[in-house]
Amino acid sequence: MTMPRPAHGYTLLELLIGLTIAALVMLPLSEMLRAGADSARFVRAGLDQNADARFVLGRIVAQAAGAPQQNAKRTGDLAAWLATLPYTLTNGTLVETILDGKTARNSVLATGVRAFDLRLLDVGAGRPVMRIELVFDRPDCDTSRGQDCSVAYARTVRLGAAP
Repeated sequence: MTMPRPAHGYTLLELLIGLTIAALVMLPLSEMLRAGADSARFVRAGLDQNADARFVLGRIVAQAAGAPQQNAKRTGDLAAWLATLPYTLTNGTLVETILDGKTARNSVLATGVRAFDLRLLDVGAGRPVMRIELVFDRPDCDTSRGQDCSVAYARTVRLGAAP
């Protein structure tokens, strides 16, 4: 009577074939996972940029709502007031200068800003209207491919309190 041989397990060749098959199955899945993570990062950056734009526009609108009530015929006064607003754009960063007594403090409102514009649209009958425009660089854009990498946000507000 012969004794049964003990089981020996897998050979090296069988293990290598199994690892190769697993790698071939996992490769497309890892690319899908990477693409999903990139997409999520771009969406988050876009949402953050949208929140920044809403914050900046809301802050400037609040300042404009408290503008001194001006006679519609005194456009020079309004233009002078508009020039005194404490917003500057430097190297893609929109900064607000806040005066606390004798000291000036700069606060960064948004980064990645390509253009910033405040202008009076209408000083006819009634309260004048101010247009606020912000243009951001899109975070998910590649300028080397010739894409337009800007996103514009705008808001229009009537100046001063209601008469």
